Amino acid sequence: MLPNGSALRGTDSFTPTPVDIDSRMQLVEVLSPVILDKKPVLAEKIKAVLDACLKEWASIDLLLKEGLAPAHMLLFCGLPGTGKTLAAHWLAQELKLPLLTLNLATVMSSYLGKTGSNLKAVFDHAISRPCVLLLDEFDAIAKRRDDGSDVGELKRLVNVLLQALDDWPANSMLVAATNHGELLDPAVWRRFDVVINFEKPDAPLIEQYLHDMPITDAFRQSLAKLLEGESFSAIAALVLSARKRALLEKTELQPQLFKLAVHSCTSRGHMAKPLDGEMLLMHLEGYSRREIAAHFGKTHPTVSSVIKRYLGE
Repeated sequence: MLPNGSALRGTDSFTPTPVDIDSRMQLVEVLSPVILDKKPVLAEKIKAVLDACLKEWASIDLLLKEGLAPAHMLLFCGLPGTGKTLAAHWLAQELKLPLLTLNLATVMSSYLGKTGSNLKAVFDHAISRPCVLLLDEFDAIAKRRDDGSDVGELKRLVNVLLQALDDWPANSMLVAATNHGELLDPAVWRRFDVVINFEKPDAPLIEQYLHDMPITDAFRQSLAKLLEGESFSAIAALVLSARKRALLEKTELQPQLFKLAVHSCTSRGHMAKPLDGEMLLMHLEGYSRREIAAHFGKTHPTVSSVIKRYLGE
């Protein structure tokens, strides 16, 4: 028996995927096997926690024999695009378990009482065999019950969720991800073994993320400093856009990356003047600071100040 009293389940196929009775749309998406193109780039403190979880799962039989459970209920909090969903995929890949993802749009029925039934159907399906269940946008179904703006239906939904969390078996992993941890019901927080806060990457982590890009090391370092404050998803979109522009305009990739990075920096209010970006572009193209100063009618110290402000040089 498992620590929560449920029997160890086999590894046979899932029962048929549950659907919403009215729309006939699937309530959960199943991905098996999970295969990522590359290992996600994670902050060291996050990687250490996830590695510790995987170490426990590597000895799951020993733990269960002693009436102990591996870390199997994880809550990921943080801004959008910071790697929460990707980390869940990576865990499923490393555990060699199917990944089930809650289809929130389908689960949240407009009919009173139906959302709770849909959620219960998802959990009943997930516990039919070992898996990783991802509950993305978790705050939509786990909002604090003292929120006076919500109808009783959502409060009842939290009660259904709490019971499902209490019944979650120890030989499957549940990962809940939210952009708004402050909205979660306090009782929900207490159900999780591990809580991880995902933050926007700093420059060294962005540099690591860009490691496989066909750009020089010096440019990669400068680009990472410009992109500091962006999410991984925003950086991925920027890289994709730059690659397409370079291909269609028959230009080098580095200038395209830099132009988009400068635009990103400006739009986030991290670049004081558009002229600063033009100076930086000339600098990265190999012009001397005196040449840049002469081109824009600025002093050499002014150009040096701009370069130091954004690139730390």
